Amino acid sequence: MFQLSKEETQALRNYLLLPYVKRVLEMDMKWLHHSRMKLPRPYLELIRSAMSLASTDLKWAKAVLHEKGIRVYIEETKEDVIICKVYCRGYNQTYRYSSIQIRNQVERRILAYFVADERLKKRSTRSV
Repeated sequence: MFQLSKEETQALRNYLLLPYVKRVLEMDMKWLHHSRMKLPRPYLELIRSAMSLASTDLKWAKAVLHEKGIRVYIEETKEDVIICKVYCRGYNQTYRYSSIQIRNQVERRILAYFVADERLKKRSTRSV
């Protein structure tokens, strides 16, 4: 059995989650383009900046996995479960994620990208 470092684990999670994040943001962007909102441009810019951050993080994750020689294969994508195999340092390990886990983590990641502005972070951490 092998143990991934914190950096490797974070890169693995990013590698698995960020394609879903980008797909959700693209769908939301299409929805906004076809909606009847009066001012869609601020929302579209917010989504574009989140997509940019997600792309940067995905690029970092791929670079770390490649540098460490870690290979990730998505074995099965069933309706309720996503199964992936990780090959690292001569060992392999299987990870299973439920669709609910993926959805919750994608939602948290999108929220984190939306409130990435330092001014918003300072405002939300200030005690009342």
